Amino acid sequence: MTATTPPERYADLLDGADPVLARLVEHLDRALRPRPAPPRVQAALGHLLQQRSEASLGSGHDGGRAPGTLSRRAALKVGAASMGFLLTLGHITPATARELAHLAREGPMTGVRLASILRTERTHLAALLERVGPERMEEPGVEGTWSVKELVAHLTWYERAVVDAARQVLGTGTFTRARPADITMDELNARVASESRARPVADVLAEADRVFAQLLDLIAACPEDLLNDPRRMGLPDDVVPWMLVANNSYAHFRQHEQAIQEWLDRTTA
Repeated sequence: MTATTPPERYADLLDGADPVLARLVEHLDRALRPRPAPPRVQAALGHLLQQRSEASLGSGHDGGRAPGTLSRRAALKVGAASMGFLLTLGHITPATARELAHLAREGPMTGVRLASILRTERTHLAALLERVGPERMEEPGVEGTWSVKELVAHLTWYERAVVDAARQVLGTGTFTRARPADITMDELNARVASESRARPVADVLAEADRVFAQLLDLIAACPEDLLNDPRRMGLPDDVVPWMLVANNSYAHFRQHEQAIQEWLDRTTA
């Protein structure tokens, strides 16, 4: 079988002329278009990437690490195996997937480091909201029919879901999914937007700041293994918890910041 050239979004995985990896990535891409990749494809890709990563890390060992922490090798393993999963998330673009994979290769994520990333990304959103100004927050048509106020409420709901999940896991060791099982994500998003329309702009913005502050405090205090080890939350091996946080926070910011920016450019002109 002759491997075809995979999409640019997988360029970071193909750092050499490796026909076996090229074929695996091609299969992964085909599988991801209509549905998540079959387990055997993800497992094969993850196994191959693990072997390549361990070879590049040398023969160092992980002895002497404190309990509850992940080694660089373990973090790299889950980070590499997660590329297929990342590209199935709702808020992750190919560029952000590459960025998160790069962060995973640098070693286990810590709460302090992730909180710092969140804080930096939030300044970009805050600057954009300042440009909009309170007088334009309720103008429809920013993204579909939604206003900036509705988008802020939408972002806040996802951040609160992360806060609630972290509190549940830290307190009980388990968590319950925030979205009710009887409604779809689209229906939930529409409900959140609808409920925000009757609320004053100041209340929506104040709630957004309050929930984000809670998110920062919780993430900064999260144990390293809770952020890096899927087993702590009963997740598949290729689903890294801190990447889920990124998906529902700053990757989500970026997704809607683009729409707000384009709306500002369009309406200002």
